Amino acid sequence: MYLAEIRGKLSSLIEKKEDVLTSNVFSFFKYADRAVFLKGYLHELGVDISKHEAKQAIFEFWPQYQDGTEPDVVIQTNNYYLLLEAKYFSDFGKETPKTKAQLTREVENGKREANNQGKLFKLIAITADSYERPERLDSLPKGLIPFCKWTNWQTVAKYLKQVLENQQG
Repeated sequence: MYLAEIRGKLSSLIEKKEDVLTSNVFSFFKYADRAVFLKGYLHELGVDISKHEAKQAIFEFWPQYQDGTEPDVVIQTNNYYLLLEAKYFSDFGKETPKTKAQLTREVENGKREANNQGKLFKLIAITADSYERPERLDSLPKGLIPFCKWTNWQTVAKYLKQVLENQQG
């Protein structure tokens, strides 16, 4: 939560803000035992990294690209550039006469950064939907969809609960 506060992401409706949820969850992954939590969670998403890579991963909260696009979190490992866009009560930004749709801008910017660094790119879209809704990705050109992975907050909670229960006994 401190990262969200430092970045000016808090308001009076703190309990409903996806930036606070994002900050809390991914700060946990950043500061907890990454060889257990981050490595395992990314594996659940189809991204396999070593324990060493998990420990060395770089987290960047709310980075900003040259065009003003601001994804929620970027996690970089030796081989991956993972861009996370989290939604809770809101939807992904739509295309306007002046800007491309949010996910399109994020995939294009993220792919460019990944390519510049010789890394594999993946956008991970996290929503509160209880099931995958393919129409959430309709704003993306078809050629960019393979770079995206959908998940939900429930999956994050289920994963964390499972790991903690396994550690207790």
